[in-house]
This record gives sequence, C-alpha cells and structure tokens, in this order.
Amino acid sequence: MAESKAKAILELTGVTVEADPAYDSPLWNVSLRLGPGELALVRLERGAVRLPLADAAEGLAEHYDGTATFLGREWRTVPAGEGAALRGRIGRVFDAVGAAGAGWVSHLDVDENVMLAQRHHTRRPSAEIEAEAAKLARMFGLPGLPRGRPALARVTDLQRASCVRAFLGAPDLILLERPAQGVYPEIMAPLINAVRSARGRGAAVMWLTDTPAVWGDRGIRPTWRCVMSGSQMLVLPAEEAAEPAAP
Repeated sequence: MAESKAKAILELTGVTVEADPAYDSPLWNVSLRLGPGELALVRLERGAVRLPLADAAEGLAEHYDGTATFLGREWRTVPAGEGAALRGRIGRVFDAVGAAGAGWVSHLDVDENVMLAQRHHTRRPSAEIEAEAAKLARMFGLPGLPRGRPALARVTDLQRASCVRAFLGAPDLILLERPAQGVYPEIMAPLINAVRSARGRGAAVMWLTDTPAVWGDRGIRPTWRCVMSGSQMLVLPAEEAAEPAAP
C-alpha cells in the first residue's frame, strides 16, 4: 500500500469489489493512501476502462472486503444523509463521455448540473457560485457554461463542463476519470494548472487514464503512479515508474 506521512484524505485498504455488469473489471485487494496535495496517476488497460475504483473511493461501490475511508470516515459506517454531505466535498469527472453518461441529470440544463452540488451542499450565494463557475469555464476553453440540456450539447463542451464541475467549490478530493477524453491535447494545460492549484491548497487527486501521452506527461507530477492489471493495482512512487511522453 502507498504510504504517506500526511493525514489521509482518501484511504483504500484491501478493497475488493465483486464483478458487476456496470464495470469492465472487479477490484481485488486494492490499497492506496492519499494525503493533502498528493496525486495518484492510474494507468488503465486499453479496452478495460469502466472500473469501480472511483466509485469505491466515493462510497458508491459496495466492497465486501477491506475499507474505504474519506476524511477519516469509513463509507460503510456513514449514514446516508452524512454520506451525501461528504460526497459534496468530492469533485469528479465521470468516465463516460456524452449526455448519456458522465453523471448528467437529463432534465436539468448543463449549467444547472454543474452548480447543483454547490447549491445543495453549501450556503454560498448563487452569484458567487455562478462567478466561480464562469471563471472556470473560461479557463477550460468555454465562453460560458452551456445552458441547454445535456442531450443537446456538444460532447467536447460537456467534457469541458465536467472539468468545471469537478473543480468547482474547492473540493477536498478530485476524481478524474479520463478527463482529457475527446479534448486532448487542448485540455491538458488548463487541466494541469487546475490540478496544481487544487493540490496547492491541500486537495488530493486521483487521475485515471488509458492514454500513453497523458501517462507520460511530466507536467502532472504525480506522487504515485498506479498500474491497473485486470482487477489488481500496482502502486509505485512516481520516480520509480516515470516514462517519457509519447511523441
């Protein structure tokens, strides 16, 4: 298991998730510990993308063995109401791209989707949330947040809006499931800058990718490099697994 001297934001210890039709692979005995400012870059196998890893980290995948802890709370022991509040402190780019996936609520406009968690879980004024969302949207290459239904938005705009949603409200944990899919390489500079800023204020980040150029991008500067092989994860310090970016 990856070790850190800092207090853990996310800690998976021997987590095992059984096979499920929603996933391409189960998890077996996965351990990972992320403290403030730490980043785990996870290389996925090509063609086996939908894993319960981020769901386990967010307490959404039932694990029959091991523990999954966020901010010192083990997900299986957290009451439903408290669990929802805790998830309000997690930002996420979901793996699926497009309106059918990626965590979009179909009957809400894209901008309403992006700001939903902040409006539900915080007491921030709407104007403040909207101003931060607009700033992030410009940073990720959007003139503003798309206002139509997700089904009518361009896939590339949805992916950029997913990044806005993930970083909005200074979350403690950021889960990025192939965030550059469909928008590589244009998204990389703002995405890396957003990750760097989040880590600087103490957030932990898990970044999943199956793209060699992303895996080898030196700008990401991971604390840990993790390689998925089927249901198992190999965790190494970043300097032990560094690879040059693909041409």
